Amino acid sequence: MNTLIIPCAGRSSRFPNMKPKYMLTHPDGSLMIEKALSGLNTEIFDRIIITIVKPHAEKYEADVIMQQVFANNSKVEICMLDDFTSSASETIMQTLEKMNVTGRVVIKDSDNRVVTNITEVKNCVIGYDLREHKDISNIPGKSFLIVNEQGLIQDIIEKQVVSNIICLGVYCFENIDDFKRCYVDLQNKGVAGELFISHIISYMIATGALFYAKMADGYDDWGTLIEWKEVQKRYRTYFVDVDGVLMKNSGRYGKVNWYNNTTVLNENIEVLKDLQKEGAQIVITTSRPEEFRADLLKILAENGLKPYAVLMGLNHAARVVINDFAPTNPYPSGLAITLPRNSSIKDYLE
Repeated sequence: MNTLIIPCAGRSSRFPNMKPKYMLTHPDGSLMIEKALSGLNTEIFDRIIITIVKPHAEKYEADVIMQQVFANNSKVEICMLDDFTSSASETIMQTLEKMNVTGRVVIKDSDNRVVTNITEVKNCVIGYDLREHKDISNIPGKSFLIVNEQGLIQDIIEKQVVSNIICLGVYCFENIDDFKRCYVDLQNKGVAGELFISHIISYMIATGALFYAKMADGYDDWGTLIEWKEVQKRYRTYFVDVDGVLMKNSGRYGKVNWYNNTTVLNENIEVLKDLQKEGAQIVITTSRPEEFRADLLKILAENGLKPYAVLMGLNHAARVVINDFAPTNPYPSGLAITLPRNSSIKDYLE
């Protein structure tokens, strides 16, 4: 029996005045909890357990929403605890007992996406080598793996930069009874402070267990509000005018006009293509009427720009974006950039 457990019983204190972070909506429309599962090979699991708490169900309908989100996935089960726990390891212990979990278990954090192909559940921890991935944020807040030349983990250390390999919050146990035994041992020893899952693995290693390090193929981290806002920034929707921004300005009439003008502003095209690669949506806006759509799309395609949508025939007047804001989509949720005609947009982007 292979079981995947996603603990979501924390207070989400690093995301103040918001829903629990696992319920936040990613810019692509899916919830964080859905994104957290998306990088794994879930086919190998017989059960997928998402552990939430009753206070989140009562205030935010967490149980209802989780059931709706995963209505088409018969493997997903919702485990509801009565109250918040003191640590992720306590959440796991209560989940194991309440849901009668046995056999092989993978535990994964709810606030990141880890791309890794786990085909067989053995004792291992998923890591990421900072020497190969230099864009990781909040490094002091990570846990670190000390790995020997054979790929065996010698120790796992919380919040201390002791190696080049960070732990991504995916922990694999080939026999969850070993986890339970070590959790009880550490509780009996009266370990001070929060008991992390990494502490239990460190104790297991010290008492003879073998754990391997497996490097992930990709990683997106949303552990703090700063990182989540950075994702929202990358996925912005840009409403971009044609004449004077994407193409050298022209109108319906004159020697150079909408019928014969094919001159693009290359630097602006390249900036928008880079934004698209990061996740942004590009919506083209223009006062050119519908009859020019095919020609415009041809020019854009020839220059490698594939807009999300093209709005033709707009008034030749100011364009105003009106949008609501909230802690989950903070002020200002609508921005405007007005630049001199035929100039570069690069210096105007935040």
